[in-house]
Amino acid sequence: MTDRVERHGTVVGLAHGLAHIRLERDAACSGCGSHGSCATGSAAPKVIEMAAPGSLRIGDLVSVSTPASSVALAALIGYLLPPLFLLLGAIAAASRYAGDLAAVLGAGIGLVAGLLLVRLISSLPGRAPSSLLCHRSFQSDSLPGELP
Repeated sequence: MTDRVERHGTVVGLAHGLAHIRLERDAACSGCGSHGSCATGSAAPKVIEMAAPGSLRIGDLVSVSTPASSVALAALIGYLLPPLFLLLGAIAAASRYAGDLAAVLGAGIGLVAGLLLVRLISSLPGRAPSSLLCHRSFQSDSLPGELP
């Protein structure tokens, strides 16, 4: 049994073999107290870009899924690397220079380095999950430019 994280969305654009898919908000987002500050529950619709499978048309409703392990790995990289680099920067600066100011500056430099590393890892060309799947839920009868 493979656990997958699945979201539903609508194809809003097709260009150069790529599909632009506007993802629907999760039903749980409307009841959550932090939906205004959460990246997944933001008011602006989330649009992703991925390889267009088969004969997708604008307006088609699709399901996009990825293994839960990919989500866990992304969370681990995003939430573990910056604090780890902060700690390493503080330790390295404190062992090299005397005083608390050196440790604070080292921690700040380490945090920035960790954030930049996360950004670099997430923007690598081959970093998009190859196991990201897109399946058409059903085809819409609307014309391009119309809302289904």
